[in-house]
Amino acid sequence: MNPPVNSDEMDFKQSLFACYANIAITEMKLYNSESDFMRPTHKEILYMYSIWTNPGCTASDLVELFNSSKALVSQTIIAMEEKGYIIRTKDPKDNRRQILEISPQRLEATNKELQLIDAATTALSRDYSKEEIANAAKIIHKFTQHMMDIAIDQTTKKKG
Repeated sequence: MNPPVNSDEMDFKQSLFACYANIAITEMKLYNSESDFMRPTHKEILYMYSIWTNPGCTASDLVELFNSSKALVSQTIIAMEEKGYIIRTKDPKDNRRQILEISPQRLEATNKELQLIDAATTALSRDYSKEEIANAAKIIHKFTQHMMDIAIDQTTKKKG
């Protein structure tokens, strides 16, 4: 069942909310069909993405990135490790530090998600050129980067 919304009538804000909802619904369907694998929370997905895209990521890096407490980040890391999403290894350069990595099992599940994204991109290419898709990707990335910058600026002003 899809929401009864005509995408041609949406403004940018409505489109973004619809995109977020569609991704969340897809994610729930994917994980609900996999009975042997727990669905990660949205926070865990953010942590995994941050760890995946930042080789050598540590708990301290996540504390800084999310402007969170050490205790909360540590709690989340422990829960994610228990679920098999991440592994911790000692930093070969500094035994006091632990490097966070996505577990091989979780990477395997991520490949299924990436295949879904590839299939959806292929379907999109029937209606749009490579250049149009690339421009849309740039716009979405730039927009979300501006959102983060504004949010960081607002939280910095509140603290100051």
